[in-house]
Amino acid sequence: MKKTTGLITSATLASALLIVAGCSKSVEQADLDRVLDVSYDTLYKFENGAENTRDEHAMSAFEEKLRFNFLTANPPVHSGTVGINLKEDGSFEGFQDSNGNSEKDADEADLFVVEIDESNGRLIASDATGSGNVRDQHFSGTGLLTGFLLGSLLSRQRSAGIGRSAFSNKKSTPKAAAKSASKSSSQSAKSRSGSGSHSFGK
Repeated sequence: MKKTTGLITSATLASALLIVAGCSKSVEQADLDRVLDVSYDTLYKFENGAENTRDEHAMSAFEEKLRFNFLTANPPVHSGTVGINLKEDGSFEGFQDSNGNSEKDADEADLFVVEIDESNGRLIASDATGSGNVRDQHFSGTGLLTGFLLGSLLSRQRSAGIGRSAFSNKKSTPKAAAKSASKSSSQSAKSRSGSGSHSFGK
């Protein structure tokens, strides 16, 4: 009887070690500059496109377009499948959509968060895998900031209690450091991109 108990204890310990090893598995970082390329391009084209219905359907249509563009980005932003969630505070998060169902499941890791800095006219992409990397991209001109879609996202931001100056102290990580931290992601993207074009699927 004691021998059986010992075997069960050993099996339980082995299972626990496997779970801990699985939880500590590092997550590959996304290329934050590519994240910003896709995010900005999608915002700009959607704001000026026929899909922008200027009503309550615009937000869900934008989320679908953004999700599609991240899935078809070339070069890709990440070696795996990227899912997108539009959040109640006006930001959107990218996650590792391992099963490709467009829903964030409990075992799927966050990859990045994109936020709108209205005060400084920029998009901010922050790594969500623990590196602390941040990249930003300024809007060219002020037209995008006065658009219906961006106005709706900023309205969500204000409703969540986020003020105009909330991101003023959020500084971009030096490009060399960010590139070094996401080296494996960049190498994977280059190997799959072929021509090296910075376009994405339409």
